[in-house]
Amino acid sequence: MRNSFIVSRALTNFVMAAVLTAAASQLAHTADSMIVGHVVGPDAVSAINLVLPLVEVLNCMAFLICFGANAMCARAIGSHDMEKVAHTFTSTIVTVMTLGLSVSLGICLFSHQIVDFLSEEPELNPMAYDYIHTYAMGGWLQMLSYGMCLFVATDGRPRMVTLAVVAGALANGLADVLLIAVLGFGIEGAALGSLSMFTVNILILANYLRQPRSSYRLKWPGKKIFGIFCSNVKEGAPITLSNSLMAVTIMLLNDIVMKSLGTDGLFIWSVCLQMLLLSYVFIDGVIESLFAIGGVLVGEHDLRGLDILVKQALRGIGKLVAIVIVLMYIPGLVGMLFGVESGTELGAELIRVLRIFALMMVPFAVTQILLSNYQLLGYDKTSVVTATAQTVVMVFCVWAVAQFDGIELWWGFALGCTLVLVLQLAYTYMRSRMSAVPISPVTMIPNAAEGFTFDRSVRYDDADVYAALTDIDNFLKSASIPKETIFEVNLCCEELMTNIAKHSEGRVTQRTFDVHIQINDDGTFVTLKDAGKPFDPMKAGKMADAHIGEADYPHLGLRLVTNIIPDVSYKYMYGQNTVFIWRKLVR
Repeated sequence: MRNSFIVSRALTNFVMAAVLTAAASQLAHTADSMIVGHVVGPDAVSAINLVLPLVEVLNCMAFLICFGANAMCARAIGSHDMEKVAHTFTSTIVTVMTLGLSVSLGICLFSHQIVDFLSEEPELNPMAYDYIHTYAMGGWLQMLSYGMCLFVATDGRPRMVTLAVVAGALANGLADVLLIAVLGFGIEGAALGSLSMFTVNILILANYLRQPRSSYRLKWPGKKIFGIFCSNVKEGAPITLSNSLMAVTIMLLNDIVMKSLGTDGLFIWSVCLQMLLLSYVFIDGVIESLFAIGGVLVGEHDLRGLDILVKQALRGIGKLVAIVIVLMYIPGLVGMLFGVESGTELGAELIRVLRIFALMMVPFAVTQILLSNYQLLGYDKTSVVTATAQTVVMVFCVWAVAQFDGIELWWGFALGCTLVLVLQLAYTYMRSRMSAVPISPVTMIPNAAEGFTFDRSVRYDDADVYAALTDIDNFLKSASIPKETIFEVNLCCEELMTNIAKHSEGRVTQRTFDVHIQINDDGTFVTLKDAGKPFDPMKAGKMADAHIGEADYPHLGLRLVTNIIPDVSYKYMYGQNTVFIWRKLVR
């Protein structure tokens, strides 16, 4: 009874915006290096690279705190617990500001010692110091900008985040040209340019967050603030561990490849790594979508929707990664991009190795998506074990294959990723067999939520709408809920669903809107989602109060919805109209 149209539209809407955001951000950093390299010189680019680990430290701290908070807010939005959303949002902003300012101050005070620890190049160290000292003064802006991007995207506005990042990237480029090329600020101008990008991001996103349509409000959590901080860290730890372990994996593989194949082998591995990171732009976009859209679905107890989302994510990531693999199979294209002439021995070897390396891409991507889904469902131990196993197995396989004569270590990459996926699926299959509640042997999503659930996709025609309303009435009568609630929910669904069909404007009949009803110990919860133009039925219903008696006024029926059940809300999320209706159980 439920198809994938609505969920797929939400996923596509979010992923495209996330990929564009990542691309814009990466282009901004690349432009920094290009302008610095041309105006200041190659040594300045090297100096910036020396202190990138500190920038990554700030990224990891923001990721650890904000990613978990974002997942918690997504679930709270889905369950309509707006007080929890406000407390989590406020606590996270306060934590990021406090921790960010403290770390920024520490880096500023100990810039010389940090740079001397990271580098032993006396010619580069002064420039590295100037850059990181200036950058650190606004390091907290980087953390705050990242957190606000996550919050706004989860609130159903990923395109707003893309707009903010693109505007920030343009500001960064203009600031670089002005400060470095015109005013002669040198490498310090590059740092100020990056900070201008984060500032523009924050200003644009803050303007959205203060608007009434935003789900976030500042509300001091009081003594709960430490508990919320701990929950944020716990929630974000597995995915942060996965990202951190990837850096460790790259470092260990660098050493293995260098010892086995020398500088040419290290160059080929570097090119392969860049292709993997290109795929990760897509993978990361899908992961962010899973946590945002999936978190809301979990909060709504919509496990069928979550199952559709994960399957669509796996199909989508397969297509996106396939594009990267195709690029790797075009003779000489990748080598040309990295300055390798076609027809040379190194060029031929690179083509051959890329085709072996491509075999690891799909199992690697699938593992990352499933790992994120486990964390979303609260399987923290499974997430941590999977993330750790990916590093251990990958490094061990590459090292082990390198020990055998006649077998190239490149096969170790494909072997490692495939083995991790096989072990992962074997573990989840055993968990599904042992679980008291039926769960999927692949995704570990429970087959049904607690209580009674109604799921249906409805076509935009009167016949299917009325058939769905009959199904809803039968479903409600089969549940142990008051007759008053049955009447109220039936009436609200009839008005809202017929309104959606009436104003579909000739929409293709194969397209549908979704109805999800969940009845549990807390009450009755209804969610209606359609991919039409933005339309707030609650606002239209309230406006209809001034037109009582006018037979031709189009939205008089909607005022019944606003008057019968006070607990009704509307939000335009992920390119869809979403109406929440809930009647809590009176105890």
